[in-house]
Amino acid sequence: MRGMGADSVIAFYGLRYQVGDADAVDALETSQDGRLRTAKLAKLQTWWGRTTDGEPYHLLVGRKLGVFGVQGEGSRDYSADELAAIARTVDEALVTHGFVGEPRFWFILEAQY
Repeated sequence: MRGMGADSVIAFYGLRYQVGDADAVDALETSQDGRLRTAKLAKLQTWWGRTTDGEPYHLLVGRKLGVFGVQGEGSRDYSADELAAIARTVDEALVTHGFVGEPRFWFILEAQY
């Protein structure tokens, strides 16, 4: 999770999990969530946060493609072949390490609140 600042959009490929309760958020904050440990072993990236105040938290596991906004990147490009290679690598790592679900490309607003 990132500190509060300007709005940003996270571009990510992988799995998204909704984080339901305060105990689960505490586990993310203290890096005790098992998915964080497994992702690290799998050499996958993670990101967690929420869209706005009052919305549920979510955890992304896979590969961060960029964080865009005033305090982040202005632009980035990938070829179709590069995105396909990222997807293949992430898909293999997720399956090998027991993650379940259909990986997707995610574009998530993290609004300042």
